[in-house]
Amino acid sequence: MNEKPQLRRVASSFATGVVVVTTMADDSPVGTTVNSFTTVSLDPALVLVCLQRGSRLLSAIEESGVFAATVLAAEQRWQAQWFANRTRLADATAFAGVATGRAPVTGCLVLGEGLAYFDCRVHELLPGGDHAIVLGEVAACGELGPGEPLLFSGGRYVGVDPGRHRAGSTAGSAAAGSAGVSSGSGLSTSATAAAVTTRRNGMTSTTQMTANTPNAIR
Repeated sequence: MNEKPQLRRVASSFATGVVVVTTMADDSPVGTTVNSFTTVSLDPALVLVCLQRGSRLLSAIEESGVFAATVLAAEQRWQAQWFANRTRLADATAFAGVATGRAPVTGCLVLGEGLAYFDCRVHELLPGGDHAIVLGEVAACGELGPGEPLLFSGGRYVGVDPGRHRAGSTAGSAAAGSAGVSSGSGLSTSATAAAVTTRRNGMTSTTQMTANTPNAIR
């Protein structure tokens, strides 16, 4: 089959969550919006993300061997659009205006306003046509705050019914804990308070969180 428009159109009927995947390249953060992210296994704890071949993020992950994924909340649509914008600067200035913290194991950036994060070491890299499949071993994970997830469907970002509750989050945390990874409400024992304080008390800057003027979205 070589009908890319049809495949893209049909695939768009499958709603997904949205994450921002980050890593470090020469001590500078790199990040991209991704919707091809999923959990794979609880034992061992594995997730996967598909990244376009030739992308800067993929090259950086191949070099660093680590990455983090932040699950975006419905209110983070502008951040999803920003990190998907190919015309933005690719250096650390891309994170200006975004509250961030350091993942507890790898040190990759986590978006502080997200719903949850996964802190990963690369377990295996597999070919996937014009993409690469990055299989990550979850070294740590946790919830960042309450809210509804941002979804991507039909080629656009959509929200969910605001009356919907995040049912099963406690069970999900228990499952993560049973898989031998750390889980909780923050990035680490020392970073938890900073992440939660920043999220709930107006983006206060700390040694682990930053808050600057937002970039313009094109």
